[in-house]
Amino acid sequence: MKIALTQSQQRIAPLFDSATTLELYETQGYGKEIQFLGIHRCESGAKESIDTLINLDVKVVICGAISSEYEQLLLLHHIDLYAYISGDVEEVLGGWQMGKLHAHYFSMPGCEHPRHCSHRGNVRRCRNRANRRNI
Repeated sequence: MKIALTQSQQRIAPLFDSATTLELYETQGYGKEIQFLGIHRCESGAKESIDTLINLDVKVVICGAISSEYEQLLLLHHIDLYAYISGDVEEVLGGWQMGKLHAHYFSMPGCEHPRHCSHRGNVRRCRNRANRRNI
C-alpha cells in the first residue's frame, strides 16, 4: 500500500490545503518495512495534490490540519486520512508503522488528539482513536 505525507522542511506540513510537497512510501502494512518512493511537488495547491494521490493509488494520507472540503474528497476516493498530525517525517512514519499515531505526542499544538478518518461503505467515519468516540 502507498502512504503519502505532506512535508515541509522534513516535518509534517501544518496545513494540507497549502502543502506543496508529498513524500511517498510503500509498505505491506503496519510493522512491515517501509520503502521510500519519492517526492512529488504539487505547486498548484490541494486539488493538484488530491489528483496526484488518486492517480498514484495512495491508500493513506498523513497530514496536519485539513479543510473539510479536501477531507471529504480524500474519503470519497477511499483514502484513509490521519489528520492534525505534527512532527518529523521519520518519527511520524515510525508512529504509523507501530500503530501509534493516535498518541498525543503526534498531535498538532492545540489539538487534544489526532484524528483517523476512513471511508467504509457509504458511511464517513472519523475517529478520535485515543478514546474511540465519533467526531
